[in-house]
Amino acid sequence: MNKIFFKYQYLAIITICLIAFAPIFKNDFINYDDPDYVLNNPYVKKINIENIKQLIIGKGIDLYLPLTMVSYSVDYFVNGSNPILFHFTNLILHIFNSLVLLFIFNKIIFKNDYIKYIIVLFFAINPLVTEIVCWIAQRKDMLYLLFYLLSINQYLNFEATKKNKYLILCFIFFVLSCLSKPMAISLPFIITLHVIFKSKKMILKNFVPFIAFYLVSIMFSVITIYRFKQLEVLKSASIPNYSFLENLITLFSEIGFYFFKPFLPINLSLFHMFPNSGEVLSNISLMLFSILGIGLTLWIGWLIKTKNNKPTIYLFLAWLVFLTPILQIIPNTHTYVSERYFYLSIVFPVAIVLYFIQNNIKTISNYKIIFICLTIIFTISTFSRSKVWKNTETLFEQELKLNPKNTIVLNNLAIYYNSKEKYDRAFPLFKKLIILEPSNEHYLSNYGITLSKLRQIDSAIVYLEKSLAINKQNYEAFSNLGICYIQNNLREKAFTCFLNAYKLNPDNAEIACNLGIYYFNSMEPDKALPLLEKAQNLGSPRALKYLNKLRNN
Repeated sequence: MNKIFFKYQYLAIITICLIAFAPIFKNDFINYDDPDYVLNNPYVKKINIENIKQLIIGKGIDLYLPLTMVSYSVDYFVNGSNPILFHFTNLILHIFNSLVLLFIFNKIIFKNDYIKYIIVLFFAINPLVTEIVCWIAQRKDMLYLLFYLLSINQYLNFEATKKNKYLILCFIFFVLSCLSKPMAISLPFIITLHVIFKSKKMILKNFVPFIAFYLVSIMFSVITIYRFKQLEVLKSASIPNYSFLENLITLFSEIGFYFFKPFLPINLSLFHMFPNSGEVLSNISLMLFSILGIGLTLWIGWLIKTKNNKPTIYLFLAWLVFLTPILQIIPNTHTYVSERYFYLSIVFPVAIVLYFIQNNIKTISNYKIIFICLTIIFTISTFSRSKVWKNTETLFEQELKLNPKNTIVLNNLAIYYNSKEKYDRAFPLFKKLIILEPSNEHYLSNYGITLSKLRQIDSAIVYLEKSLAINKQNYEAFSNLGICYIQNNLREKAFTCFLNAYKLNPDNAEIACNLGIYYFNSMEPDKALPLLEKAQNLGSPRALKYLNKLRNN
């Protein structure tokens, strides 16, 4: 049986992944990032020179992901907005990554072959990676990692043969990885660590070939920081005003979470929100992971001091380097930890633990049984978790059970209900939101939109005006306020709102359409025509109806 498995090991990994993630083919888009990346992104919906150009310069989203965005464009070209192809592509990429990882491990000598299979198993079907595979917006992680692993493989070829062609291929794959997601910037640091730990002496010439790699890393780091500052991503994602002690505890908690969570993948969530200032010490989960993180760090520190267990030190440092961009030293998201960051990083703690067991716990020797048990447990758990990702409702209703006051979940679930014309279900969610955050311009605006759909026009106008009083750059509030004014027959006010919205965001399909329809109803076809044509090109289905009327006249 062992020989059969070893012979068909790649086919076995493919089969296990297909079974574990089988529910993905019935899953829909999620109303969180998916609309920005695909459904509402006009540059993705049509493949032409201009749109490809816009995707290459990074138009439309906060991160610079040109290669990932082009992949969405290809999917959309083949099958439109049907989610099945997007999910299929995600799963194929994940399977490829699992196979490449196994291919790399097959170049490394293990005392027991099942150890490498266990590590790959944690990567391939641990429930923690479900978020990556089932979330269409996380295509970037799978695509960058594919090129990342291919780059590592070519470096290993270079190391074995000293042929420069492999180093060139390594560099090309590295650049492609960075173009898929800036997270790839860690690769030269990982390779440098590898060279340091393999070399008996620090020889400068060993690092000269990687100068170009570091320059690329610096370039993509600068691009990312510039875009974050330009789009105020860092400001919107700022953490609570923690004390030094709270920041330190949170940092160790992140280390503990990312190291130990793979071994107990339960209570999974899309959001692990920052506790409020003053609540860090009373957060049991955070404090537990913080204690584990401190203990782990002290153990590694002791290994470094005693110069003992070199492979463990290397694996830990490589893992820490890989995680550094997402350890919230510079806050860049709403959550202090995220399960999507276990992609590849999950490999390091598993390898460290298995190496420790192999060398210190001789009573554990039957890794084949461990592999079989984990395969069954992970397959069932991942299959179940994949079903939770069926659509926005199934995912976010589950999230609300974990945290009923999560404003991000409340807002996105309510927007989803609005999109399905279930305004009576969206209404209480938005009402709860404005109680939790009464000064949030977006929640006020969204609540106003829901009120207008429920024919409470006067109340809708009140909340939309409150939103604009907070931020006069809120183009969505202007556009929806204009619609409310139209319903109250206040056409001059409506026109001002539509015009303001268009000035603030001329590339929004619905805003261009609203202004075009206003001119159409005002009997100004010369002004209506270019706006409606633009709206249609940007993907507005309403625009075509009015264009046909104009052309028939």
